[in-house]
Amino acid sequence: MNPISLAMIVCGCVLGAALLGIRLRVYLPEHHLSSDIKDAVRIGMGVVATMSALLLGMLIASAKGSYDTQKSELMQMCLQRHKQDEI
Repeated sequence: MNPISLAMIVCGCVLGAALLGIRLRVYLPEHHLSSDIKDAVRIGMGVVATMSALLLGMLIASAKGSYDTQKSELMQMCLQRHKQDEI
């Protein structure tokens, strides 16, 4: 499965879940819509967003480290090959 179709599927699922949540809101009891519950959900979403950002940062750092390692190994191989050609 190519990345574009996967991204479209994920976007559709998120959009569908949001629309379903909007539709189901009218069926919730009133005590589930209080400001305390809304604040708890906001805090929970903040934690999820923060953890996602940290994970994404670690993923990017890992990918950069792997790229830098491969680049330095390639440079070393090229230098060794160049030295052997000179001899």
